[in-house]
Formats: sequence, structure tokens, C-alpha cells
Amino acid sequence: MNCKNCGNLVEENFCGNCGQSIKISRINFSGFINDLSDSVFQVNRGLFFTIWELIVRPGIAIKNFLQGKRKPYFKPFAFLLTTSTFYFLLAEFTDQSTWLDSFYSGWISGASDLNQESNAEKVLSWFVYNFRISTLFLLPVYSFACFLSFRKFGFNFLEFIVINCYVSGQQALIYGICTLGEALFQNQLFESSSFFLSTGYAFWVFWKLFDQAKPAGRVFRTLLTYLLYLTFGTLLLFAAMAVITLAQKI
Repeated sequence: MNCKNCGNLVEENFCGNCGQSIKISRINFSGFINDLSDSVFQVNRGLFFTIWELIVRPGIAIKNFLQGKRKPYFKPFAFLLTTSTFYFLLAEFTDQSTWLDSFYSGWISGASDLNQESNAEKVLSWFVYNFRISTLFLLPVYSFACFLSFRKFGFNFLEFIVINCYVSGQQALIYGICTLGEALFQNQLFESSSFFLSTGYAFWVFWKLFDQAKPAGRVFRTLLTYLLYLTFGTLLLFAAMAVITLAQKI
């Protein structure tokens, strides 16, 4: 059997060349749970290599990981947790507002002008002040939107979660860099451009990952992903508001 990471001929359970286990299969439920556990309790190498690969050739890097070449890459859940923590710690140290803070402040300002307070405010405040948890919470929602939009390309739902761990993690890094730039240069351009840069990065990843599709199809399916995500997110917001309202009446 050949190692899926380096191609070396392997006769035992681990590759003598790179050290990767030969028991690497397609992402499934049991493997998904194992990777999640490893990501929480284990720090692995390859962070800067993974960041660079996700910048210059994200399609190849993600395909490599999904197809079994996993040794060089930082694990997806650890990657997302690490970069999102970096973003919010940087925002705290530089005393800069995050894009979620800005969105929430605008929401509260509008509600105050109208003298209206709703349960939506409570839901949004929870998401703002628990960013790392809410990012993980919404990850399956965004991944399901991706799964529906790109379902004909052969990736299963759990594989889309892995894909979007890398995408969301890299987006958190973009937000972090823009936060640092705003702190150093005192220019609001960094904050306003962070959203467009992170969204553009998602388009870049899907453009490279699904390069077998026609260009117009790739753009359309990415736009459809965001539309579905917005729809599902709105439904979840209303569901959370309904639960809070019901709890208040009990």
C-alpha cells in the first residue's frame, strides 16, 4: 500500500518516510469526531504552511487534505479555533472593534432611534460576545448551504464542514490583519475593507476548488451559497426569538 501523503510504499501501520498512518479514509462520521477531538486536545504542526497554502493554492491544499494528504496541514478545527482566537485577542489588545461589534452597534443604534427593543437584540448580543462559539455554531449552517449549492461535485456534508473550517479560519486571519492595520495606521479603510476581502477570499477558494465547473457556474453557486446561508440564518434568528419569547411566557 502506498502512503496517501507522500506516496511511499508502506508495509506497516505508519509510513516510514513521513510518519502518517495508512488508516486514512474519506471524511466520515467517526473520522470527523476523531479529528474534532484531536483539534481540541492536541496542538499540531503546520500552521504557517497551511496559511500559505490556503493563500496561494487553496483548491489544491483542500483537495490534498480531503484525499488523504494530511500530514503537512494544520487540522481544520484547530485552525479555525486558533485564527479566530488570534483575531479577537488582537482586537482586545489594540482596543479596536471587530466587524461584529460594529454590526451590533449599528443594530442597537437603529433600535434606540425607533424606541424598539426585541429579542433579536438578545440573540445578536450573544453571537457578538461569544464569537468563537457562534462561529462553530453557524459553521454547519454555512456548510449545508455549500452542500446544497455544490452538491453535484461529490463532496459530502462533513467534507464541506472541513472545507469551511479552513475558509472561516483564513477569513478570521484576514479580519485580524485588518484590525492590526487599523490600529497601526488609524485608518477606517482597513475595517471597511475587511468584509470585502474575506468574502472575496471565499469566492477565490470556491473558484479554485471547483475549477472543473464553468466560470459562470462557480460564481452563481457561490452567490447561491451566501443567499441560502442568509435565508437559513434568518430562520434561525426567528426560531431563537420564538424560543426566548416562549420562555418568557412560561
